[in-house]
Order: sequence, then structure tokens, then C-alpha cells
Amino acid sequence: MKYIYLLLIFIIISNAPANLNKNQTHFENFNYEVEIKNNIYDVNDSAHFKYYENSSHILHWYEWWYANIKNEEKSIITMFFTFGNLNNPLMSIVGVFVAIFDRNDSIEMITCYPFIEYNLDYEKCNVSIAGNKFYEENGKFVIEYEKSGTKILMNMSSHGKPFGSVTSTGEWQWAGWYVAVPYGKGRAIVNYNGEEYEIKGNAYHDHNWGISRKRHFIWDWGEFAIDNGTIIYGVAGEDEMKGGIHFVNKTKHIFVPYGKLKIDYIEWRRISGFKKPTKLRLYGKNENISIDMYVEMDRTYIIGYKNIGKPYLFGRAYGILNINGKIISIDSKGFYEHHGNIKIFSQ
Repeated sequence: MKYIYLLLIFIIISNAPANLNKNQTHFENFNYEVEIKNNIYDVNDSAHFKYYENSSHILHWYEWWYANIKNEEKSIITMFFTFGNLNNPLMSIVGVFVAIFDRNDSIEMITCYPFIEYNLDYEKCNVSIAGNKFYEENGKFVIEYEKSGTKILMNMSSHGKPFGSVTSTGEWQWAGWYVAVPYGKGRAIVNYNGEEYEIKGNAYHDHNWGISRKRHFIWDWGEFAIDNGTIIYGVAGEDEMKGGIHFVNKTKHIFVPYGKLKIDYIEWRRISGFKKPTKLRLYGKNENISIDMYVEMDRTYIIGYKNIGKPYLFGRAYGILNINGKIISIDSKGFYEHHGNIKIFSQ
């Protein structure tokens, strides 16, 4: 049976006005490369809630750890999420979402209920929710999930330089984004309905946190593996959009910021009541890099019940990337998303 895609998550957050707390946006427009603050773990991927728990806007808190492993035939995504004031179990939502896709169907599972037991680690990626785990171990990332006889074990190793940013997105709102595995390899072992199968392919893991009014936060994101590296774009905001497009491999992280990067939405389609781009163009240049890339929807998955739910897009990226005069051809498939303040069924 399918589940409505994180439906409860979007109910909790109100749209109450508030004044800007300067202390909570001290990272504004700060972009950073990873700094390992101890000899073993990447602390940038640890939890952040306690540093902001006294914010007057803490009801608008969000933090999640996302990962996917994908190939041409099968994919799996996981999301360990927290929303709202975690100091008050009546004003927060915590849970785990898992989806498995093949070309024709999807399986979704969610573990989320009141007073759920969970633990957050503030020194490394180490999240435990109702006995399910997302953690870093010996330089790799491991996800363990179990529900109603289904068991999933995911392992991911990173082959790219981590990066991240924290930026103001309007008024008192701000967003943090840390890509711990921009490009990697992964393997998932799935036991479902008495059968065991394997999903191997390219892996990706990022970590999002911040304070934002839901349904007002507009963002685009996509990631496509190329040439032993990856192209990742992320643009977000409310009144003013920020972000850009990244090329990352083991030794390089090259960035074209929004403004120098342009996004043209060429074709749209309404899917399960949501208006989504089925073809877009991303192009621009900055110093030693230029890019001209199209993304076209290859297929869409409906995360919900039958044809009612949230579309999740899988697309093909193609075009040209130029780095210091070296031309790299882009031809890759991966997930991409578009979320905007668009009313359902409006034109």
C-alpha cells in the first residue's frame, strides 16, 4: 500500500509574521568548503537544532538527511526528517520516509507517529528514529531501515568534495544546505515481501536545515553524474533567489552563482494536480567555467495513493560543460525537483 508523501509535515507550520533575529542569520551568504573538525567525522553533517532552539521562529524549523542510490532500472531514496519545535513533541514531527522506484511502479514506506523515539548527534551524522539509523562510519554512510517485515540496508561512499552554504532567504528566514556526498557509489540490499534484491549505482547524500515558512519557500534542485563527478544545481528563496550550479569531483568544486546562471522553463505539465517543469535549460558562465544544459523529464513517480500524491521527477540532462577550455559532454539521468508557491489546479 502506498502512503501520502509526508502529508503531516506540511500541516504543522503556520505562517505567523515575526521580526528578524540577527543572531540566527549570522551565516548569511556564507559559502564554505568542508572543514573536518576532528580526525574521524565530518561535523558539518551533524544535527543543528540545539543551536537555534531558542529562536522565536522555532516552529518553522526543518532539518532532514536525504540520500539516494540510482541506476537506469531501479532507485531508492530515504529521508530522515524533523520539523517544528523539537523540544515540544506536540509541536513537532519526526520520522523516516523511504521510496523504491522501478520503471513502472514505486513502493513507499513512512515511519512517523506522535511521541516517536529519536536521537540526534551534534558531532557527526548519526540519526536514530524509531530504531532506524542514518550514520557515518569509517568514511562511509550507512542507512538501516525496517518496517512490517521489510528490511533495507544502504551503504554509500563519497568520491567528490563536500560543500555547503547557509544563506538568508527572505525576512527572518534562512536555509542551510550541506552536500556530504555530491557524487559517490552506493549499494542497497532490500528485503521486501519475502524476496531480496540489490540496487547498485550512483549515490548522493545531502543535509538541509533552517527556518522557513513552508509553501512560501521556492526552490529548484537536481543532480546528474558526469565524467567521474557530478553536476548539482540548487536555487532557493522567497523574494530573491539564491544558489547556483556546481561541478564537483574528487579534486574540484567549481560554482556558477545564480544571476550568472540562468534558468529557462521551456515546457510545463500538470502532474497529479502539481505544475511541474518537464523541460528546462540552465546556462551561464563564471570565470573558468561555462555550462549550457537541458533537463527533460524521463519519467515521474507519484508518491501517494494510486495517481494521487506528490510527483517525484526523474530526468535526462544533456549539453556541454566547459572547464578551462576542456569540453565535457553531459548526458546523464538523475532526480530533479521544482517546488514553488503554485496553487494546485491554478494556471
